[in-house]
Amino acid sequence: MIMDTIAGKSLNLIPITVNVFSLRWLACLLIVVMEMVAATPPIIDLVKVQIQDRAELNRLRQFASDVDDHYSDWQQGFKTIYADDAEQAMLKAAGFNFQVVIENLSDYYAQRAARDRLTRHAITHSMGGFRTLSEIEQTLERLSKTFPNIVAKFSIGKSYEDRDIWAIRISDHPKVYEPSEPTVWFDALHHAREAMSGESLLLFAEWLVNHYAIDLTVTRLINSRNILLIPCVNPDGYEYNRQQHPNGGGLWRKNRRKHGNNRYGVDLNRNYGWEWQYDRSEQNNGNYQGKAPFSEPETAAIRDLLAQQTPSMSVSVHTHGNEWMYPWGYTALPTPDEDIFRTYAAKIVATNGYTTDTAWNLYGITRGASDDYHYGMHNSLAFTVEIGNFVDGFWPSPTRIPALFNTVQPGYQKIAQWAGAWASVLAPFWTEQLGNGDEWFDAGEIWNLSLLIKNEGVLPLNAEVSVSSHTPDIMTEDGPINISLAPRQEALTPSLQFHFADMIDSEIPYILDIALNYDGFISNEPLKMVLGPSRILADNLTTIAVLGKVAQGNLVRLFVSGTAEVTAEVFWSLETTTAQYLPNIEGAVYLAGNIQSLLKGMTDINGELSGLLHLPKSTELSGKTVYLQALLDYEGKPFVSRLTQVRFE
Repeated sequence: MIMDTIAGKSLNLIPITVNVFSLRWLACLLIVVMEMVAATPPIIDLVKVQIQDRAELNRLRQFASDVDDHYSDWQQGFKTIYADDAEQAMLKAAGFNFQVVIENLSDYYAQRAARDRLTRHAITHSMGGFRTLSEIEQTLERLSKTFPNIVAKFSIGKSYEDRDIWAIRISDHPKVYEPSEPTVWFDALHHAREAMSGESLLLFAEWLVNHYAIDLTVTRLINSRNILLIPCVNPDGYEYNRQQHPNGGGLWRKNRRKHGNNRYGVDLNRNYGWEWQYDRSEQNNGNYQGKAPFSEPETAAIRDLLAQQTPSMSVSVHTHGNEWMYPWGYTALPTPDEDIFRTYAAKIVATNGYTTDTAWNLYGITRGASDDYHYGMHNSLAFTVEIGNFVDGFWPSPTRIPALFNTVQPGYQKIAQWAGAWASVLAPFWTEQLGNGDEWFDAGEIWNLSLLIKNEGVLPLNAEVSVSSHTPDIMTEDGPINISLAPRQEALTPSLQFHFADMIDSEIPYILDIALNYDGFISNEPLKMVLGPSRILADNLTTIAVLGKVAQGNLVRLFVSGTAEVTAEVFWSLETTTAQYLPNIEGAVYLAGNIQSLLKGMTDINGELSGLLHLPKSTELSGKTVYLQALLDYEGKPFVSRLTQVRFE
């Protein structure tokens, strides 16, 4: 027994027998305690460091583990970094001048989201307005169960911590990969703190399925493409952010691979096997590339799926920077397809004002990035998107989510279109063959029509084109014509001849039906024309047309052309009566019997409204005539269109 005194009091200390076992136990306990301490992420501030030249920027990278490369701001005299107190102390000791712009950036993001949701009553998800990993999985499951005919959920592999990496395929046969259909690829959340990237893909998936069989373009896309979406490539890092910051704002970037010495993570977007290069000194940096190409199970799973279902075009989504970039990232040299990349990107950024350039020009050297691998290994036209501006940051305010999605949705749609063949009718060219030579369409004349068509896609187009009329006033006997176009090429079709009846109504527009048949799907586009000289048409001169083959079970397009930006509703019936003039309604009402609504919405700035209709599979309609009439409301003054007749085959 050892005796001791403290403050005049005697203490009996328990004798300790030191042996090898107890030392090992104490060592293990110490390691566990240290790892528990290390598991608590440090508080990270947003810091701006004064930088005079590139040499000083390179020196900064030796001290700062998380340098923000989203903006080339060092040329303005500073560089943005994310640093804790210890790193800031090292910077100060190294002679750098800096300013803390936002203290505790994670809490700033979380508090901003909480204020935004409270004051604006934003309906958003639980993690700072964004979906948790569990909620992402629930969304994919819901889509696959609600739309089983066009959505299938599947795992592409396991993460480092054995979590599934989930994907969905959106297609007309979603449970099988169809090699005959072009694949378009979207992935997100390579970096765990870039929550808007994954959210944008989930919103895009929801937009696609909710517009299927309603929007002609979306319907063609889903029926003719394998659309792959992987909303969270890095489930471990994303879940770690939730565990540490359940209200959003987590700043962990990499996956959760354990290196020892309390170091974790590999930057998955530097781990791909194209111009990959090892740098041991970067192990603790945010962009550590791993010990070997595809050393991480997450990127290995992407590699394997790419080899099986190689996309013709792909998009990898990140935040932030308002950029739409393309390869190369490892060299300043342009790719052999620089002009193609630049042309496609220019069309996309015209819709959102993003900056577009190569990854090298925007970021400097980025080795082992996914877009370089997609393009270099598989010749996929691969783009990387950075959503949001500097103020949005990694965790934008919840009410910013819809607006940010709207900046990229048109680009996502265009990428899906261009991934295969995509025909666009650029312009009609009419030539008078028999008539009075006054350059206007008139009764009794004969005109030839050629269409200028462009293939905007990356694959060859082989299409059958036909133009038909659903009125005996304008007739043609010319059948379909075939056209073949290489990617990104345009050409005029051979001419089709049209005869105008001797007795024809020259006061209303006529709608011809352009049918484009390719990739196993027929889409119908309207071609509007007016007989006689140009005139200012009356507001109530509304035309209704049904485009496509009117037969039981078919998909047709209902098209309304009239006044711009008004409420329009189309009704149908199997019965009519003589003209009735109802109080407060301009025009004659003809529908009678069982009148039902067929289409309702707001006309666009061109006065047009359209929708897809699945005709019923009923033999009772064969040979019958259906009557259509539209009701439009212009500043509280409703009026009706003329009657349109449609006959079932």
